Amino acid sequence: MATRPVLCDGADQITADWMRQALAAGGAAGSPAVRDLVVDDLGSATNAFGRLLRCHLTADGGSVAAPASVIVKLPTTDPTAFRFARWLAMHERECLFYRRLAQQAPIRSPSLLYGDFDASTHRFVLVLEDLGDLEVPARTGVEPERARRAVREIARLHGRFWGAVDDPALSGCPDVLGPRFGRLLQTAYLVCLPVVLERFGDCFSAGTRRLAEAFGPRVAAHYAAVAAGPRTFVHGDYRGENMLFGPGADGDFAVVDWQGCGVGAGLADVAYFLGANVATDDRRRIEREALVEYHDIVRRLGAGGFTFDDCWRGYRQNMLGVLVPLVLGAGGLDLEDRRLRDLVKSGLARTLTAVEDLDAGAFLPPGAPFLTADYFVSTLSRCAYAMYGAARRLRRRAGPAGGR
Repeated sequence: MATRPVLCDGADQITADWMRQALAAGGAAGSPAVRDLVVDDLGSATNAFGRLLRCHLTADGGSVAAPASVIVKLPTTDPTAFRFARWLAMHERECLFYRRLAQQAPIRSPSLLYGDFDASTHRFVLVLEDLGDLEVPARTGVEPERARRAVREIARLHGRFWGAVDDPALSGCPDVLGPRFGRLLQTAYLVCLPVVLERFGDCFSAGTRRLAEAFGPRVAAHYAAVAAGPRTFVHGDYRGENMLFGPGADGDFAVVDWQGCGVGAGLADVAYFLGANVATDDRRRIEREALVEYHDIVRRLGAGGFTFDDCWRGYRQNMLGVLVPLVLGAGGLDLEDRRLRDLVKSGLARTLTAVEDLDAGAFLPPGAPFLTADYFVSTLSRCAYAMYGAARRLRRRAGPAGGR
């Protein structure tokens, strides 16, 4: 049995010996031995909750190895992002996907060459197929034909598991609409929103600002409302930066970064993608046609009784929920990297426009009934948000001296 390499913490620990052990433990024992490697850091903007490294491999004898290069994924070095990822079991989810679901999912993802996960620390490593011959869409937005292709591809994944949440393949997948996740995300949203309003207040109209604040203590109720509809296996972070396209309309297509996967609402993937990742004018022009294609595909694959009206309503409702990942990203991440900051800001601005275009605020859950447990949780959330926001404003006015 091949020796498993130790869990590494950085690029300096990825040596030729480490890579030989990893590839052998992953089942590549018959390939030429790796004699040397060169590691390229792909940058923090490629993955906010992890580090991506491209390793160029040389075999014994100086020839190019097979594979010639691999992608190694490690945890982020940002302690806040790591705590958040651990809180939501993001690394555990991604490892589960590659080990159990990737072969059954009708959507391409990189082949897993080696993986390890420590449940006690949430440290992990993934050695993945390098799909560098495919192209990431422009950061200005996924162009219309590619956007429609992406919606068709995710429809096939959703259709495969539509209503089949008891499928053995999904065993261990978290319910991303469950009460636990709803409470966690509500708390995180309320913590991050004041930061977002400071950083990106110019993205909000008066109406979307009021809606974003009203939504805070009702995030958990929103997830409960969405959970009453159809559920399937979802990617959870279906955005342009996680997609790879080959040339031509029918070229290769692959999806990476499965840290947010789980059982949830398929239309949340669609709303997040179209709302945050497609230029506003393009989204307005193609979204209904894209939803018609999505609906046709999931219906053919088993979504019986799911009408187009249901589909369009679910899309609008889930567009409101897109505020959650956008607020968490815009308020909870270190945005010193200018590329990442610009990416987050553009996604937030597009989503807020989509929320207005689709009147997604109509799906704001009602306040909890008086004196119920939900009422007290909502009230405490609202009060805590107000106090936290006031404290941030006072600290900002006090300046550096007040922050000491």
